[in-house]
Amino acid sequence: MAYALIAFFVTLPHLRIGGKPIILLDIAAREFTFFRHTFYPTDTPLVTLLMLTVFFTVMFFTAVGGRLWRGWGCPQTVYLEFLFRPIDRLFAGTRGKGGTSKRSVNAFLQGARLMVYLACSLFLAHTFLSYFIGTEQLSKWMQLSPLKHPQTFGVMAVATAGLMYNFLFFREQLCMVACPYGRFQSVMLDRKSLIVTYDIHRGEPRHKGRSLAGTGGDCIDCGHCTAVCPTGIDIRNGLQMECIHCTQCIDVCNDVMERIKKPLGLTR
Repeated sequence: MAYALIAFFVTLPHLRIGGKPIILLDIAAREFTFFRHTFYPTDTPLVTLLMLTVFFTVMFFTAVGGRLWRGWGCPQTVYLEFLFRPIDRLFAGTRGKGGTSKRSVNAFLQGARLMVYLACSLFLAHTFLSYFIGTEQLSKWMQLSPLKHPQTFGVMAVATAGLMYNFLFFREQLCMVACPYGRFQSVMLDRKSLIVTYDIHRGEPRHKGRSLAGTGGDCIDCGHCTAVCPTGIDIRNGLQMECIHCTQCIDVCNDVMERIKKPLGLTR
């Protein structure tokens, strides 16, 4: 699904309906095109209605599906987990599976990794720009000197630098610190919302090691759920704002339960 979303994000600016782009946010001309319909400044009530519809739709799906968007649909998560982390594993290996940490990778591999990051960031920055100026205009400008369109080139350069910084260093902190949606989600949930949670009644009291299985709760305090969490939280402490609903803790907990011959779903 992640790769289908990446393909969707990249191809959407190229798609046309009736000769018009499906989405074009032409801020300079003050024209917003959505599915063949172009909205002008005089159409403010219609744009407002569209924004309110999007807002309430997001609230509805959050109330029903919890944080599914953050873990499965958000471009930050999709690109980080299925584009940039695979690049890291390609050049640095996977820890615990014969890989090495990034600090021990030689300078050549580090440089190659940065070049691949730069190529991907440039591509994503141009894709981002195409939503605002259109793919046809972007294609023409790419063949000209940057001096012919310095403002647009500056936007592309800033977007590329921002993407490089984000996916190299900032990463999950965008979800934990900067994303307003992550903070709003807590007030959109109710008792029937779908969430990822640890079964405290079944898991407690915890005990270290599989040799003690059967003397307490099912949780053997292996710490795997925390180790695989992209935002570094312990799901056993309950639902937290940083949880992006990626369910990696569920997968690794089920693997542990299989090994110690316990029912699955301690985290579910």
